[in-house]
Amino acid sequence: MTYYYLASDQKLGSGNGTIGIAMSALELVSGFDYPIQVENINGLEKEWELQALLQYIQNHTAPYKICTIQVANLLNSNRVELKVRSRSKVLLHEIAELEQLLLEEGHLLTIKKVPRFT
Repeated sequence: MTYYYLASDQKLGSGNGTIGIAMSALELVSGFDYPIQVENINGLEKEWELQALLQYIQNHTAPYKICTIQVANLLNSNRVELKVRSRSKVLLHEIAELEQLLLEEGHLLTIKKVPRFT
């Protein structure tokens, strides 16, 4: 089964329970720049689940001018080690469609929040 794992350069909270987030022991997995802090054990496929993930990310980053969150969809098995196979990056304010958060197995997405100048 694949799970979503989240890491950040800031401490992640437990959220509001909408998408089944569980706090994880700080674990550094190859491919991540930061230790994994949170895992989603239910998977994320439906539009409302992706919306809840985006809301969680926006709530987490709100107090910071600059912040990075990494999200990966990885196979969780005691026979296979967690492994990132591909990576991509996006700025938080450029996430226009929820499908950008729908990751294939083995994909890691780095989301950066930076100041916006309009």
